[in-house]
Amino acid sequence: MIKIIRSIFLILILFVGFVSETYSQQISINRIEQMPNIPSPYEMRDWKKVTTGYDSLVFDLSRTGDYLPLIWLNTSTINYPEHNSFGLNTVVGTTSPSSSEGINVLPATIGASLVGIDKSNQNGYNWVLMCEEYFNKDNNANVYLNHPNGSNWDDWWYDVMPNVFFYQLYDLYRGTGDFSNQFKLVADQWLEAVKTLGGSSTPWKIPSMNNRAFNLLTMIPLTTGVIEPEAAGALGWIFYNAYVETGEDKYRIGAEWTLEFLNSLTSNPSYELQLPYGVYIAARMNGEFGTNYDIEKMLNWCFNVGPLRSWGSII
Repeated sequence: MIKIIRSIFLILILFVGFVSETYSQQISINRIEQMPNIPSPYEMRDWKKVTTGYDSLVFDLSRTGDYLPLIWLNTSTINYPEHNSFGLNTVVGTTSPSSSEGINVLPATIGASLVGIDKSNQNGYNWVLMCEEYFNKDNNANVYLNHPNGSNWDDWWYDVMPNVFFYQLYDLYRGTGDFSNQFKLVADQWLEAVKTLGGSSTPWKIPSMNNRAFNLLTMIPLTTGVIEPEAAGALGWIFYNAYVETGEDKYRIGAEWTLEFLNSLTSNPSYELQLPYGVYIAARMNGEFGTNYDIEKMLNWCFNVGPLRSWGSII
């Protein structure tokens, strides 16, 4: 009996080893393979120190000097007039000192939070709550945009990425203000956009997302200019996280539509920032739901120079 058990055990070990060898191969990334394993000279920056230093500089309302302070309070809010908001200069010495971008405000708040700074109660200010002014409620867009008062709807990444950043902020500060309501509205609005672009369950059909942008107010895509099909990646990331949070299958289906669109492409769709979010979710869905997205192809896209802007990896 002991010999039989030992034999079965050895067979199981061999089987597990075979499965691991077959299905868990390290993906080779061509441009990474060109890099030295141990660069010389090499020095790792103290990124926590950098982050806390940045926070103490840019969130200091009393800072004086050339071009300072970089932050200001906004008492004339339009989306949530019951409380103030704030702005940050995106460029030091900007010629538009009253202009502030959501792609700057939200990540600055997130980054500080990730190193242990409570941005919901810092020096008497709730910077987290003030971020929700970038949720465009007044104009019925009902998503986070780069500015509180609308968009030109001419660039996917300026309209989609603020929502990715909001989801990250939501995860750190659940229960803040109107966050829980905004969370679903963001996913619902972009899901309607994907449906308008052709996403369908009956019959199954993937959307066509070879567009420059999409106007959520008119529900019309922008087809002129350099296209940004990689936006499907960021939207897939949003839908997947909405599914995880709510358990609603419509969001999982939305993630499948967008990722199947990416997977169907034969040319590198990378534009700037949004593709890696989708590749990460594609890998997770392969593991969790048994989908069969070509991770090797899409992961190499993230690092290779793409034809749309002739840029290599920036993330």
